Amino acid sequence: MRETKFNRRKILGFAAAGLSAPALMRASRVEAAEVAKMAGQLLVCGFPGSATGNKSTKALAAHLKSGRAGGALFLRHNVKGGPAVTGLSAMFVNADRSALLAIDQEGGKVQRLGKKHGLTPIPTAQWVARNKSVDEARTIYAHAGRELRAAGFNFNMAPSVDIHEPNNPVIGKYGRSFGTDVERIAAYAAAFVDGFSSARVACSLKHFPGHGSSRGDSHDGFVDITTTWTQPELVPFQKLAARAPLIMSGHLFHTEFSEGREPITFSRKAIAQILRGQLNYQGVIITDDLDMGAIRKKFSLKEALILALRAGNDLALMSNSLSYDENLPANAVQWVTQAVKDGRLKQDAITTSYNRVMRLKSSVKA
Repeated sequence: MRETKFNRRKILGFAAAGLSAPALMRASRVEAAEVAKMAGQLLVCGFPGSATGNKSTKALAAHLKSGRAGGALFLRHNVKGGPAVTGLSAMFVNADRSALLAIDQEGGKVQRLGKKHGLTPIPTAQWVARNKSVDEARTIYAHAGRELRAAGFNFNMAPSVDIHEPNNPVIGKYGRSFGTDVERIAAYAAAFVDGFSSARVACSLKHFPGHGSSRGDSHDGFVDITTTWTQPELVPFQKLAARAPLIMSGHLFHTEFSEGREPITFSRKAIAQILRGQLNYQGVIITDDLDMGAIRKKFSLKEALILALRAGNDLALMSNSLSYDENLPANAVQWVTQAVKDGRLKQDAITTSYNRVMRLKSSVKA
């Protein structure tokens, strides 16, 4: 009863200001529709298929066309052959010419499209930094960018700007770092970003605030970098803040960055205060895959998405690989819309993220 009286008082107050109850309801519906429209563009979703005729690829294409998703994530299981890959990318681009088609194309072991797809193998970051000048590296990455763009992709989830530590199981083990000197890392990462950008492929620095010194792999579970991480690991992010189209937040824990026992992905202190505030980064911030063990062993996908956006991430990467859901994009849009209604997310923040993402998409649109 108290809630009913409160609602009546609210309506009477708006009526006094010249707004009728029906007008108020229409405004509410329009606002929800606007949030839903924006929410879809904040989602980059994966799928299990590897051919255009697959049910999951058709479903994602439909979500892209309707605006319920803003991009498609390609993993190793999606790219089994050259013609099939270009067919998939064309299918998604035809559904939405501004869609972000995302893939890992770092080099070495982390190169999803290679010789069997008709693309030139890219050396590891470690090899490039040891054997090529910065200018030569830029030439290598510009060529790789042209090939990737020709295959239909406009978003490379690379380079890694993590430091090299040989005992690291996910970066150092595979030579994914440009070295141990953060100035050198920044210089070669800039060559990577510039090379791919020349082909209109946007790159994402990763993994903020630094995964190289970790002793664990966030693909598998909780990774605490509190005792191994050092301040210089921020330097490449800082030096490239004005240059990088995207920065990827890592599923890492650090007592100085995290809030409570949550990963940095969900920390406003890390994302909004440090990356945005201290490092003055104005580009798009994207999460690492929310299906990874560091997240899904503790959080539902719904909760992970809301917490990630609340922390200040602009794009949510969801491989949809742990438990495939054909309707994930539509469900995620509803989760975000409801979170705005409930006050867990702010519409102004969603609008700001949407504007950042749309500026990025316009720069790499097919």
